[in-house]
Amino acid sequence: MTTTENSPLAAAQRRGLYVAVAAISLEAGFTAADKDCLETLTEMLQSYITELAQSSRAYSELACRTLPMVTDIAMAISQMGSDVSGLMKYARMKPKIMIPKQDKLRPTSDPSGLQVGQRVKHPSYILDHLPVFPDAHTYIRTPTFKLQDNEYKTVREKAASQRRDVERALTRFIAKTGDTQTLFPGDSNLFPLIACTPCPMPYLDALLPPQHDILQEKEEEETGEADDSEQKLLEDAEEKKDAADGDTKPKLEEEGSQGGAQKKRVDPDAIDNPFLRQPKRPRHKKKK
Repeated sequence: MTTTENSPLAAAQRRGLYVAVAAISLEAGFTAADKDCLETLTEMLQSYITELAQSSRAYSELACRTLPMVTDIAMAISQMGSDVSGLMKYARMKPKIMIPKQDKLRPTSDPSGLQVGQRVKHPSYILDHLPVFPDAHTYIRTPTFKLQDNEYKTVREKAASQRRDVERALTRFIAKTGDTQTLFPGDSNLFPLIACTPCPMPYLDALLPPQHDILQEKEEEETGEADDSEQKLLEDAEEKKDAADGDTKPKLEEEGSQGGAQKKRVDPDAIDNPFLRQPKRPRHKKKK
C-alpha cells in the first residue's frame, strides 16, 4: 500500500482524496458504497497520483528544470499507458458535485506547552490572526542571579552560620573517625560526643613550663650571646686601633723627614659597604 507519512497534513490529504473518490462514485451513478471499497479506491488513486508526480518530476529534472510543465505530465501519462481521451468529455460535463471547502485541521493539544507569566496582547497595528507573542522571559532581559547583600547585619549572620557549620562538620568528622561517647547508652548514634582521653600524669602541665615560654627563653639566650659576641668584636677592634696608632706615628714622622709621600691613616670606623657611605660631590674646575 502506498500511504503518506503519519502526520496531520497527510491525514488531511487522505481525507480529501476519500471525499473526492466518494463524489466521483456518486457522479458515476452509485448511490451507496462500502467503506472498505472507498478505502481501496482511495489507495489506488493515491498510488496513481504519486507515480504520475514522480515521473513528471523525473522528466522535468532531465530537461534541467525544477518545475514540471504540461509536456512533462503528458509524457508521464503516455509512459504509464493511461487513456485520457475521455478527460475532455468529463471536464465539459455540466452537472457536477461541488466538494465544499474542508476546515483546517486544528491540533487537539496546545503547541505552546508550558506558559510562564502572562503573554502580551497584540498592539493595534498587528492583525489578530497572527500568532501571539511568546513568553516574556524569552525576549526581555531577566537577571538570573541575586545581588549580594553587603549590610553589616547580614554579613555577620552569614559568617556566624558558616562558622557554626564548620564546627559542626569537624565535630562529626572527629566523632566518626575517633572514639565517641553517648548520652543515652541504648543508641550510639543519638547525640554522639567526642570521648575525652585522660592524661596519665596531669600534674606535669603544672610543673613543666609551656612550650612558648621555652622558645622565648631560647631566643633571649641566643640574642644575649649575639650581643656578647658583638661587644667582644668591638673591644678587639679598639685594641687593634690603638696598636696601629702607636705603630704608625713613628713611621709617619720618619717618612715626613725624608720627604717621601705621606700615607693616609686608615680609619677603623669607616664603613666598608659602598652603598652606605656618604656621597662625594665632584669639584668644579674654574675656567681660565
